[in-house]
Amino acid sequence: MAKIANINEIIEKYSDMVYRIALTRCGCIENAEDVFQEVFLKLNQKNPKFENEEHEKAWLIRVTINLTKNVNNSSWNKKVVTLDENMSFETKDQSEVFSAVCELPQNYRTVIYLFYYEGYKVNEISKLMDKNEGTIKTWLYRARETLKTNLKGGFEDEQ
Repeated sequence: MAKIANINEIIEKYSDMVYRIALTRCGCIENAEDVFQEVFLKLNQKNPKFENEEHEKAWLIRVTINLTKNVNNSSWNKKVVTLDENMSFETKDQSEVFSAVCELPQNYRTVIYLFYYEGYKVNEISKLMDKNEGTIKTWLYRARETLKTNLKGGFEDEQ
């Protein structure tokens, strides 16, 4: 029984994070929910021993990223589906920012989420995504520039 209680605690603690990563990478609620379930199913099946809380969180992020790759690369999912469901946010600005982030390419969405929402540093994101730090920095830069342009609405006189 201790195994189930521990897994329930992990699910409660990280469910929002796993779901948000899956949603930002898949762009579709249905696929994000499938990935969400599969992540915690793998956790239950594998029952890995974590060194600490950060290792636990990193494992969940890595599994989520890998599973979203599988979903997005499947032949069933070749048709791109945009996120059009209504999401609730505290403010209109949060909703606009989330919409702009969802329009970014998948890797840009992921690094933005991990950097700003989860508080990971570039070197940590690099390890989680199995990419060079330079690549992560480039993706962050390009994502920020794209967001800046998209959120300004294309007006050059806005500051």
